[in-house]
Amino acid sequence: MSWTELLFENTIIEIVNTIFLMLIIIHFSKWMIRLKFNLSKLIAIHTVVSIVTGILFSFFYIFIQYLAGNISYELSLSNLFTSSVRYLNTHFLIYFTSVFIIYTYFYSEKSLSIEVQKANIEKQLAQVKVNILKYQLHPHFFFNTLNSISSLIDTDAKLAQNTLVDFSDFLRDILFLKDSNLLPLSVEVKILKRYIDIMAIRFSDHLQVAIHLEDNLEDILIPSLILQPIVENSIKHGYSYESTDLKIDIDISKLDSNLQIEVINNGEPLVGDVKYGTGLKNTVDRLKTLYENDYYFTIKNRQNDIGVITKITIPIES
Repeated sequence: MSWTELLFENTIIEIVNTIFLMLIIIHFSKWMIRLKFNLSKLIAIHTVVSIVTGILFSFFYIFIQYLAGNISYELSLSNLFTSSVRYLNTHFLIYFTSVFIIYTYFYSEKSLSIEVQKANIEKQLAQVKVNILKYQLHPHFFFNTLNSISSLIDTDAKLAQNTLVDFSDFLRDILFLKDSNLLPLSVEVKILKRYIDIMAIRFSDHLQVAIHLEDNLEDILIPSLILQPIVENSIKHGYSYESTDLKIDIDISKLDSNLQIEVINNGEPLVGDVKYGTGLKNTVDRLKTLYENDYYFTIKNRQNDIGVITKITIPIES
């Protein structure tokens, strides 16, 4: 065999054959990864595919060599299969080595991505706590709550005592909240109720908040402290000279495989584009970090501009 035959009729064909095979393996492996098969199915499917591709690529290589005049034996189906079987050991090595490299790369990237995502979420959760204490729980919140408790001591000592307990429990829940990104819905609602009870004392009979929670959703996990900023925003922007009595309905229900949260008020409608403050901006950032694009968040006016509705839809996690 001359150098020309060796380089161009054998080596080049082998390289092109191998590159084409690698491209097929890469795209097929990525497709398999997206389908999330278990290990036994992965091995079985890759084994079958490796045999099929081994035979096909062997046929192709032998056919090219036959056209080049490098094969002296008769090109029959029997001879093709015999040559394919001889080639399979090399093909198996190339195929499964490629699969191993692809999967190792993918899971390394995925592991790194998860670590980065976890760090971002932990940072955001810490920021949420700071924001709640710094913005949502502004000093006037403390002063107004303490003044309300002080004025109730003479008129309704029991209510003053209950408000003080709610106030201390609410602060303790926030300050000592575990660094978990998700909380059971029942725990989130319990924290929210304490906040609502405190705000109800401040606004007296001018604020009504109702929570409608569908049955069997208590153990579903939602982002921790995700409801309080939305309710706080409804209270802050809902009151106006025309809207002095505010009613807020919080509807939490299951919608297909998602959890839907609606915070509806009858207060001041939105004028122009929605401007996200610190609390809402942080809420949207956390939803995006936790669920990427698999979530829905919107704030808009209700029909006939009677109040505002805030809607969140997230995947259900137990």
